[in-house]
Amino acid sequence: MLQVSNLNIKLLDKVITKKWLELHRSLNVDPDSIIDNNSISDDIFVKDIQEANKEFGFNWTTDPTTQDEYNQMHKDIETAPKDKADLLQSIHNHLHVKEAGNDKASQIQVVWSESMGQFYKKQPIEYDMPKDAEPFDKTIAYGDVYLGYPHVGKSPEVCMLQNDNSNLKQTCRIHNKIVCDILISLVNLTCKSDNQLLEWYDNNKITMFTKEEMLKYNGWAKIGEVINKEQIDEIDRNNLKIQYVTS
Repeated sequence: MLQVSNLNIKLLDKVITKKWLELHRSLNVDPDSIIDNNSISDDIFVKDIQEANKEFGFNWTTDPTTQDEYNQMHKDIETAPKDKADLLQSIHNHLHVKEAGNDKASQIQVVWSESMGQFYKKQPIEYDMPKDAEPFDKTIAYGDVYLGYPHVGKSPEVCMLQNDNSNLKQTCRIHNKIVCDILISLVNLTCKSDNQLLEWYDNNKITMFTKEEMLKYNGWAKIGEVINKEQIDEIDRNNLKIQYVTS
């Protein structure tokens, strides 16, 4: 049983679950924040943009509205210095929120960012996806817990859906790493993009990964399920404790 804040999570008996748990135990650090992807105010987003422009020398407009503008912001974040990645965590998350245009949150994310800095160049903060990892699930339900996307770039599905097909060797990455971040689904969804992805793969002459790898990691890397689902809406975002309890 995994306890995150006031939620109890039953972990699945899977290779990817065990690998994530191994990583968490090796770092032994609580998360930095618990956030969701609900809509944010324009004022907050403008402040993020102004701070990023000042710190990193970006030339972002303070009122982006098109997917092309969002894509360019993402490209700049991808090439930012890795030792300052934590400074871009907030704007990166807010960028995804703006892109999604959600009026209601579809997920809760348990985030490790600033706390990872202490391990920089000292010990791994990510693991390679095991060769025998299970194919990702094609359905997700309310209360399901799954692994966070490990890269600053975008998955093949997101590149395709957002028509972000320039410099794919830099941007497009399959989910081939495991990091600490985990997400809790607030919706029921089905992944139906496999056939579209195969066509997208051929049209863009992809060489960074195989079709088999792309489809295997298209979906959700489910590792558990919240048991006390009635508490999800009342998750204590100030309680950043996480622990694994054997039963």
